[in-house]
Amino acid sequence: MLIALILLSIALIIQTAYLIYYKSQVKDIGNQLAFISEHDSFKFIQTQIKPKEIYRLIDLCNRLLRNQRKQNQAFIKKSEEINETIVSLSHDIRTPLTSLDGYLQLADRSENSKEKTHYITMAQTRMKQIITLVDELFLYTKLQNPDYSLELESIDIMNILKKRLFFFIEEFSKNSTAPDFDLPESPVYIMGDRNALERVYENIIRNYFSHGEGNLIIHYEENQNEVRLRFHNLLNQRQLINFNKIFTRFYKEDSSRSNPSSGLGLSIVKSLVEKMNGYAHADLIDNQFCISVVFRK
Repeated sequence: MLIALILLSIALIIQTAYLIYYKSQVKDIGNQLAFISEHDSFKFIQTQIKPKEIYRLIDLCNRLLRNQRKQNQAFIKKSEEINETIVSLSHDIRTPLTSLDGYLQLADRSENSKEKTHYITMAQTRMKQIITLVDELFLYTKLQNPDYSLELESIDIMNILKKRLFFFIEEFSKNSTAPDFDLPESPVYIMGDRNALERVYENIIRNYFSHGEGNLIIHYEENQNEVRLRFHNLLNQRQLINFNKIFTRFYKEDSSRSNPSSGLGLSIVKSLVEKMNGYAHADLIDNQFCISVVFRK
């Protein structure tokens, strides 16, 4: 009987000591969490001795801390991107708005009908630039929505490309250049969206007029599963292109912003091509800037 009481007492003492130790571990975890929260610390919870339950608790807490820090970093990055976007857009829209206002004032003051017509024409040009900037921003915003999709149908990519090239015939003439291409006469069909493909071609061609030199060269290639269109042009000697950022939103080769561009054109190209189950990429071949768009047959 005495031995049983002694063993019971020893068991109670061990249990009490374990509970005290367990409580101290939980209290220590609470203190560490409070310190991390109060000081916005990047530390993790640590302890010397880890019973199985305490170890699991610490592991879960540290996972939560890692996830929270990742979310905080993503939030900070997103906030910086939003600020850069606001600054970029305010500059890009304010510049043509300022000149628009100037031309309208000059037109209002001018008594010469030819001058007045000239100023009004220039003001209309600036207005079109503003509309284009806003339109690109609206389209880009829609494309960033994962739920936004295109209604795909069988379309002939050659027919649409030739029509887009003809649309720019006046610009080619002013530039004293002509597109150099060798395209198949027969139709080439993919599952795509006609309006989206027209926008892809238009943005690539406009990018050529804004930043390219020489003739625009277009090559067509295909294999068993894919069709590829390569758009080549000479690179402006003054421009340094970061190919890792070429399809990034608001990226501009012209850091001086002398061109009235939103910097969204090639980003929209990439997004639209991907919405049509293809992909786009850019590279430098023999000092020629090349944009490729690839679609499934």
